Amino acid sequence: MGFDLGYLRELAEDASEHPGWSGLSDYFRFRHQGLRREALEALDVFMAGAVTWPLAQRVTLVVWIGEKRMAYRGQPEAVLPVPLFRLLVRPTLEEWASAKPFDPWPLVWLARLSSGGSTWHAPPQPFLREALERDPLFAPARLDLVAAVLADIAFHQHELPDAYLGDARADLAALGEARGLLAGLDDDAVADLAPRIAWARAEAQAWQEREAAT
Repeated sequence: MGFDLGYLRELAEDASEHPGWSGLSDYFRFRHQGLRREALEALDVFMAGAVTWPLAQRVTLVVWIGEKRMAYRGQPEAVLPVPLFRLLVRPTLEEWASAKPFDPWPLVWLARLSSGGSTWHAPPQPFLREALERDPLFAPARLDLVAAVLADIAFHQHELPDAYLGDARADLAALGEARGLLAGLDDDAVADLAPRIAWARAEAQAWQEREAAT
């Protein structure tokens, strides 16, 4: 997975339109030009100021970064480098979650940005379950949790029929939970996820049956 240089150039242009984000724009511009050292130096200068911003201003920045990171198809660290995540993004999300105890969004963003790449390898499920404790009907958390469950189970099942790398019984329970979370999601999401849940259930049940027969 490499860098999408055109996308980095677009990020530089987009960031330059936000007051106070010129240092972040410089970071993306230097990354687009292949100048990693200069990019990280620009990022350091930007973060030194950004960490002192009011929470609402930092939340706006972090959500923008999160949306751009989710849309990026290249190497994740190009959009969300480790220093930016550890020193600004994660602390801001944690402060937001504490300041707004009924808002599920900061926990959803923690789930989305804390796994993948080399930022912070934390599983998304605990954040998403906490988000759903705050709002059980919050569709982004429900959708992301179903996707996370399916991703875990896809790994457990990827060596079938020779081996099952997890606990099929536990996976069936998780898939039952995932099926329940589909309620309230839009029709397109249900049409995409319901067959995947059914397939994973069939695979887990078939494995249990083979194990019982041996």
